[in-house]
Amino acid sequence: MQPGDLPTISIVVPNYNGGATIEATLKSLIDQQYPKLEILVVDGGSKDNSVEIIRKYEDKIAWWVSEKDRGQSHAINKGFARAKGEVLNWLCSDDVLLPGALRTVGETFADEPDIDVVAGTTIEHHATGKWPDRIWKPSQELIDILPITAPFGQPSCFYRRHLVERRTPPVDETNHYSMDLELWTYFKSVRATWKLIEMPLSWALHWEQNKTTTGGVKITYELEEIYKTYVKEKIPLTYWHRILRYPLERVRHNHPGLLFGLLYFPYQCAIIALLSPFYGFKRCRWMNWVVFS
Repeated sequence: MQPGDLPTISIVVPNYNGGATIEATLKSLIDQQYPKLEILVVDGGSKDNSVEIIRKYEDKIAWWVSEKDRGQSHAINKGFARAKGEVLNWLCSDDVLLPGALRTVGETFADEPDIDVVAGTTIEHHATGKWPDRIWKPSQELIDILPITAPFGQPSCFYRRHLVERRTPPVDETNHYSMDLELWTYFKSVRATWKLIEMPLSWALHWEQNKTTTGGVKITYELEEIYKTYVKEKIPLTYWHRILRYPLERVRHNHPGLLFGLLYFPYQCAIIALLSPFYGFKRCRWMNWVVFS
C-alpha cells in the first residue's frame, strides 16, 4: 500500500509530571515511521523535566503546549481540537506503541472504509510484579455489554474523526479515570462499526504513580455514573456490585495467592448465580471493577 493511500493518524499525548516515562512514549511514536502521523503533546504545566524532554523532540511534534489544565480529559480535548487527522487516539505518557502498530491500523482503515473503530491487543505490565503481564485481546462479546467492563486496552483503540465530532466536547471532562470506557460506550450508542485485530499494538505500564494505580475507589464511582447514564434499571446492577462484590475484589487484588482464592471464587460464583436471572449471566460475570490500590 502506498503512503498516499493511508489515513492521517493524530495521536494526542496528555502528560503531567511524566518525565520518567514520556521520552519512551514519544520515541515509540516517532519510531513507527508512519508517513502520515501527527503528534500533539498537551502538558498540564509539569514541574519535573517533562518540558525539557518534549523540547528535545519538538521537531517531530506537530503541536505542543505546557499550561495548567482541568485534568487529563480536558488535555485530550485540547489535543483533539487541534488534531487534523482522519483517525484519532491518545497515548498516555507512560504507555508505548509497539513496532508496526500504526502501519497496521492505517492499512486496516484504508482497506475497510466502512469501519469506524479499530482495536487491537494491549500488553499490560504490572511494575510491582504482584501480577503477571496480561495479554488483553479485544472482545466483541464485551463490546456488546458495554459499559459493564472495558473490552480492550485504551492505547490500542483508534477511531475515525467523525465519531468524536458528533458531540462537544468529545471526551466527557467529568471523568478523570474512566473517560475511555465512557467514550467507547458512546460509540456503541451511536452504532459505530468495530474491527478487532489480535496483533499487539501497545504496551501499558501499571506502576505506583499512574492514575490506574492511584485512583482507588474513585474509579468505581465514575464507572457507576457512566453505567447509570447508559443503562436504565430500577435497581442498577452496580448497586449489588458495590455492596456484594467490590469489597472482596479489593481484598483479592491485594492477596492473589491460592489460599484466599479458595474463599474468593466460590463466593463470586454464588453472587453471579444469584443475580444472573435478573440481569443476565454475561453482565454479572464480567462486571469486575478491581482497582489497583
